Amino acid sequence: MQATEKLLLNAGFTFSHAEDSMDWDFDERQSLIMGGGAYNYDSWDQNNEIDNYSDLTYEQYQFTVGGTYNFTETFYTTVSGTYDKFNSKEEYVYGDEDGEAYYGYAGIGWNF
Repeated sequence: MQATEKLLLNAGFTFSHAEDSMDWDFDERQSLIMGGGAYNYDSWDQNNEIDNYSDLTYEQYQFTVGGTYNFTETFYTTVSGTYDKFNSKEEYVYGDEDGEAYYGYAGIGWNF
């Protein structure tokens, strides 16, 4: 959206949803380990303690607003801010990944 000849505003929203499951037993994991498939995430010494390797279910929301102001035809400044929310319904390989983040940037530029 262009508010004036010098000011350009922008906004965005992104939504992601993913869902999957993988159930297996120790014998299946052992064959994958020997074949190199799951080597970094599971090993024989866990003795079948993990029976649901990945119940991946999450939703992610991301809101961004920003703008650019042109001081001249070639010199401008730009700012943007983002809010990011991640809801993990199940723990994943690295544990509970719920969280939120705020981040942004500001800069100046020169077109030539």
